[in-house]
Amino acid sequence: MLVQLGESYVRAGRHTAGLKTLQHALELDPKNWIAMYDIGEIYLQLGSFDQAVETFEKVIEVAGPGQVGLMAKLSDTMLSQGRHNAAGGFRERSRNAFHGAIRIAGDVLRLGVGHRPWAWKVIGDAAFELATHETSITDAGLSSEVILPVLQLLIDDDTDRRSTVDGLGHAANLLQSPVDTNTTLRSSVFAFAYRAYLLKNETRVADPALYDLASALHALAGRLGDDEKKACVKAAIGAIRLALERDAGDERLWNALGVICADGGEEVAQHAFVVSLELYSKVYS
Repeated sequence: MLVQLGESYVRAGRHTAGLKTLQHALELDPKNWIAMYDIGEIYLQLGSFDQAVETFEKVIEVAGPGQVGLMAKLSDTMLSQGRHNAAGGFRERSRNAFHGAIRIAGDVLRLGVGHRPWAWKVIGDAAFELATHETSITDAGLSSEVILPVLQLLIDDDTDRRSTVDGLGHAANLLQSPVDTNTTLRSSVFAFAYRAYLLKNETRVADPALYDLASALHALAGRLGDDEKKACVKAAIGAIRLALERDAGDERLWNALGVICADGGEEVAQHAFVVSLELYSKVYS
């Protein structure tokens, strides 16, 4: 009854009352992982990410191994924790949180019970965030120790190389190359590319997956030399084009196309203009 009362307090917006009630339920039954989970949810809603992560870790310890839903919740919370710490300038703490999110998403993949699109979204997001804040080969090396073993899961699963990116190849190429300051960002590209493939027939979520892929490619293009840059920009435009063919009314996609083209030079801008005309003619024909 205390758990239900605590949950009702939270639904009414009375988080403090809900937290006290659930903590009392936990005092009466320290193994009540549902009360513990609800406490973690309250911390998450309040933006207390460190406490939320600690609580969800205890939930998994009490509930037992193999609880995919709980693992996914912890991974998502660590991703939020990493972003929060990065915004506050706590680089090492944010890096540890992003690494934790990637590791747990990888553990979910190893269980082989699905959740692949979710897992590659978390891995891609965490790698992208890490790349934004990495400033040295040492940082890249630390991240590669976490990310590359997880990318091996992609390679093992994607035997037909359906997530190959024009101009960059496949994730397998990355594992065979020396680690450099772009390894983490390239990893995010391949994670997003595989997610986009997995969701290609899911209308509701295919476009956001392509948008993520294009964003990572655009970010990578800004770090590369001319030839690789052109290939990345072209691949980014290709991803946005696929999304716009599904929904030419999505303003965010057109904005992304404009931003990518603005950085791609005159030739790329002309190509994008042709793409725009083609897409609009399909919509209004």
